[in-house]
Amino acid sequence: MFKLFIFFYFLFFFQYKFEKIYVIKIKKMKELFENKDTRQVFLYLGMVFVLLLLIFNFAFKNGAPTCNHFMMNIYLYLGLSLTILAITCYVTEYYNIQINMFSLLLLFILTITLIFVIHYVQFNKNIFLNHLLWLALIVCFGLTLAPAVNNERYKPYINSSIMIVSFIFIGMTLLTYAYPKFFESTYEAVMSALFIGLIAIIIVELINIIYKSVTKQYEFSKFNRFTSYIVILIFTAFVGYDTTFLKVKSRRCKENSVYDYPNYPLDSLQLILDVINLFIRTLSLQGNN
Repeated sequence: MFKLFIFFYFLFFFQYKFEKIYVIKIKKMKELFENKDTRQVFLYLGMVFVLLLLIFNFAFKNGAPTCNHFMMNIYLYLGLSLTILAITCYVTEYYNIQINMFSLLLLFILTITLIFVIHYVQFNKNIFLNHLLWLALIVCFGLTLAPAVNNERYKPYINSSIMIVSFIFIGMTLLTYAYPKFFESTYEAVMSALFIGLIAIIIVELINIIYKSVTKQYEFSKFNRFTSYIVILIFTAFVGYDTTFLKVKSRRCKENSVYDYPNYPLDSLQLILDVINLFIRTLSLQGNN
C-alpha cells in the first residue's frame, strides 16, 4: 500500500512539473450555484447522500462495522471516495484554488502522515476518528489530482479516461470472481513481481526526470508513453490481486477481533490507489497523444 502511494506521488510530483502543466488554469470567480453548476452540485450531494445511506445500512450493525456484505461495503467506500475526489476537483476550480509545487509538497507530507496514522489507529475503538482521517486523505488525493483534471489540455479526455478505467476495473473484478483459485494460488508470486516492477519503474522514471532537467527536454516522449503503458499493465494486475486479497480477508473477518476487524476505510484504499493510478496514466496518455 505504502509503495503504491509513494509511486503515485512521485509520478504526479515530478512528471507534471517537467511537463510544465502543474498549475490549474484558473477561471474567473463565479457563483457556485447557477445553471449547469447547480445541477452538478446537487448531483454530487445526491450521490454522497445515497452512498452514505447505503454504507450506514450495510456496513454497520448496532453502531459498529459488521463483516456482513464485506465486498459490497468495500465497493461502497470506493464509490464514496471517487465522488469525494470529483467534488474536491470541482471545488478547487470554482473557488479559485491554485495547486502549485509548494502545495503539492505539503500535500505529499500530509498524505504520508495520514496513511501512517490510519494504519496505526485502532479502528474498533476510534471509528469516527478513522473515518475523519480517511476523509482528509481522500481530499488530499483530490487536491493532487486537481491540476490535471482542471487543466484545459486534459479536460476533453476525462470522460474517455473514466470509461477506460471503469472497463479495466470491472473486467479484472469479473476475472477474479470467475477464476478465484488461479488468483489465490498465484497471489504471492505475482504480487512480489508487481512490487519489483513498481520499484523498477520508480527508479527508471527518476533517472528520466533528472535527464529531462539537465537537457531541458520537457516534452512527453516515446519513453514516457512506453513507461505509462507498463504502469497501466501493472495496476491492472493490482486491481485483480488486491480484489483477491480483500475477498480472502472477507472470509477471515471477525467483528470481535482487533486484527481482523472490518476496517473499510483502510481496506478500500488499496483499490482507490489502483483506480487513481490507472486514471492519471490513461489521462496523461490521451492528453499527450
